[in-house]
Amino acid sequence: MEKDKKYEEVFAELEALVKKIEDPERDLTAIGEDVKKAMALIKWCRAYVQGNLEEVEKTMKEE
Repeated sequence: MEKDKKYEEVFAELEALVKKIEDPERDLTAIGEDVKKAMALIKWCRAYVQGNLEEVEKTMKEE
């Protein structure tokens, strides 16, 4: 996952994958690959949010 991506871009990509996963016409193999990609995006989003939370907490302690 690229470090310079924006959260909004990654989240939009995740939303698009969810729509594809929910499509009942999709092949199970393709859905499996999409789930793997989605899990990687979720991991990236969690790390991004956690990093921002830590930055906010650090800033608040400095006040």
